[in-house]
Amino acid sequence: MKNKTGWMKWRFLWLGTAAVLTALGAAALSPPLQRLDSAALWQWGGITLLMAALAILAGSLWRLYAGLYRPLEHLRRALADWQEGDDLDKLLLYEAGQSDEVAAAARGIYARLSSVDRRLEQARTDTRRQVDRAVRQELADEIGRSALPQVLPDYPSRENFAVCGLRSPDSDGCCCFYDYFYIDPGLLCVSIGQVPGGGVPEALYMVVAQTTVRSRLRQGRSLAETMADVNAQLYDLGGQQPFNALVGTLNTADGRFHYINAGQALPLLMRNEGRYEWLEAPVYAPLGMNENVSYRTMDLRLKQGDRLLFHTSGLSQTPGEQGRVYGEQELRATLNLSAHRGLEPENVLSFLQTEAAAFCRREQDRLGYAALLLEFQKGDKELAHCEVPGQPAYAGEVAAFLKKQFADNAISQRSRARAAVIVDEIFALCCRRIQTAGSTVMVECGIAPDAQMVNIRVTAVLGGMSPLEDEEGCPTGEAAAFVLNQADYVTFKAAEEGSERDTLTVVCFLEP
Repeated sequence: MKNKTGWMKWRFLWLGTAAVLTALGAAALSPPLQRLDSAALWQWGGITLLMAALAILAGSLWRLYAGLYRPLEHLRRALADWQEGDDLDKLLLYEAGQSDEVAAAARGIYARLSSVDRRLEQARTDTRRQVDRAVRQELADEIGRSALPQVLPDYPSRENFAVCGLRSPDSDGCCCFYDYFYIDPGLLCVSIGQVPGGGVPEALYMVVAQTTVRSRLRQGRSLAETMADVNAQLYDLGGQQPFNALVGTLNTADGRFHYINAGQALPLLMRNEGRYEWLEAPVYAPLGMNENVSYRTMDLRLKQGDRLLFHTSGLSQTPGEQGRVYGEQELRATLNLSAHRGLEPENVLSFLQTEAAAFCRREQDRLGYAALLLEFQKGDKELAHCEVPGQPAYAGEVAAFLKKQFADNAISQRSRARAAVIVDEIFALCCRRIQTAGSTVMVECGIAPDAQMVNIRVTAVLGGMSPLEDEEGCPTGEAAAFVLNQADYVTFKAAEEGSERDTLTVVCFLEP
């Protein structure tokens, strides 16, 4: 306001001087004085008016310089010297002593810089939050990875089963795990679990629960007692945080599998290269939610080639289009693709992960999950099978399998010779009929308890036609005719709906 007051004083002085000079000039040139016809008056009047005009021009130029240019130059210098973090109120203090135009410009710049400052502060806040969140998620994920199993000891029973797992966290973190370990050299424990949420407290809670299950089972407690003890211990922690878990034990000698499902998704069972089906069994309350829960053990008897797939809810609840979820139909359909049922367990899980990701489509919608596949590989003395690529070069592996099966059941070489030749011819015929690259042939050999009969079942993708007969039902060659004449019973069954594998069954009575 001081600058404006000084300017007003000079403005009145200039205007007064210009007015006086203008009045004097006008008077000198007025008609009464002009009658004197004095040249001096004319000159004096012109000079006076010229001086008045110059005074007005000088005052206008000074007004332009002092009232606009100089304040704008000061404002420009102030903005040039301004740095991030400086007090923006300096601009308001500056514009308070300036003209209306400069004050308006200062207020506009202040408003714009204030908006930029707010956005920068919000960006810094958001960045700190994102960094903190990323650090927490990474720590929680690291804790989750630490809960994964180590390499199993090389016990002799290790050949009787195959087990593998997969953990697929989402972008928000996932407190899920899979686990397998020996309780003793003949008893394997498998488990899979999840704690809702993806933070560090949930991950620590999950590790505590997993460790508690391990310690209780290794103390010799039964599965039902273990689950009840773990539930009571987690409930006593007071958090009432649910721990969804499925825990099972496999007797590696006879294939007996016992399990309890506490809040986890239903598992899937595949019987000996058949089809995966949901294992309908009671699902009990998650651990840690209720003080008194009675858990009951479910029992299964696994045979050679049987597979069990366990997974957390994130896999079955993976969202797709039109409100569908992956677990409704697609999960079982994916597993039942004939081209993938014979894959190694690791490849099955990898293929399943790829299909679930493709079903979800959007990365941000994917849910974290864990999956575990268990295959029982020990054959019964009377019943066993092998699976080899559908190529003649693998006939030796089939012959070695039959030789071992006959030897395990004390079948003499003379008694088994005819059956071995029949199987060799059937395998060669199947290899000719197979047209799908990479297809496999499964040979299953069953010996009657009295060792008087052998049942051979060959399963392969044969296009719905028997390799022994043509379209008119006649033998397709000498090898086919030999099989039909030498075998005591031959039957062919085309693939059922939803499957590509056909089955040829041959029965031979053994010589006493």
